[in-house]
Amino acid sequence: MEKSIFAVVGGDSRQIALANMLAAEGITVYCSGFEHAADTLLGVASTDPLTAVLMAETVILPMPPTRDGETLNAPLSTYRIDLNDEFCAALRGKTVFVGIASKLREVSPGYAQLNLLDYYANESFLLRNAQATAEGALAEIITNYPRTVCGSRVLVTGCGRITRFLAPMLARLGANVAVAARKPADRSWAMSVGLEAFSFPKAMRKAREFGIVINTVPAAVIDAKWMDALSPDVLVIDLASLPGGVDVDACAKRNIKAIRALGLPGKYSPETAAEIVKETVMLILEEG
Repeated sequence: MEKSIFAVVGGDSRQIALANMLAAEGITVYCSGFEHAADTLLGVASTDPLTAVLMAETVILPMPPTRDGETLNAPLSTYRIDLNDEFCAALRGKTVFVGIASKLREVSPGYAQLNLLDYYANESFLLRNAQATAEGALAEIITNYPRTVCGSRVLVTGCGRITRFLAPMLARLGANVAVAARKPADRSWAMSVGLEAFSFPKAMRKAREFGIVINTVPAAVIDAKWMDALSPDVLVIDLASLPGGVDVDACAKRNIKAIRALGLPGKYSPETAAEIVKETVMLILEEG
């Protein structure tokens, strides 16, 4: 594959690492949206969002591309990057990679008409990103929980990719881990790897036993009905994408510590997270 001119616009520290990796391979890279961390960019050209996109052939946008449906997800930018008609027009005719492309298509009919390539839809990406998220969740526990993982009682809700990395990892560290899952097959998997397994109603009845509750389900799971069931000393961590699966407001009213832990690969392992995006993008480009 011949080298293209890339633009990396918006995102967190993983996008900075991604831009640096591409530049280190001799690829011309234009960046925008990283003013708060400009000193960490190496060998890339920093400019405004429209110029970055217009100068490039291949554009890489963050995951998710937007959190409010109006602006690009750019937490390191000093200004808002509006997902307006002008920005949309600049993307037309470009090869545009984005994580969770549906979020961008929902912004306006113009974005829905773009040819977006979703690296989040790649199974290899999802598996490797889930592993990085699981390690990030472990870091959140160590940072925010006053006891060791070893000997702690942990409930993980949901049984997707993240849980299948995270739950056995915690068990190997000596935690007493249970998985709450809706499907009997998922509960069977949990038991097959030596974990306890509950339906959601049973998990709520036993919730007071747990010092740590970690949600991976992107739907209302730990809601107001759980507040009386939880221990007042519990640590609740929500790994699900927005709007999440934990009622953090209800937790706050009961003085229950709840953390909405988004973007953990970018927070704790940005270089690995960048490698995952880069390798997925390059594979898609090579396969045409």
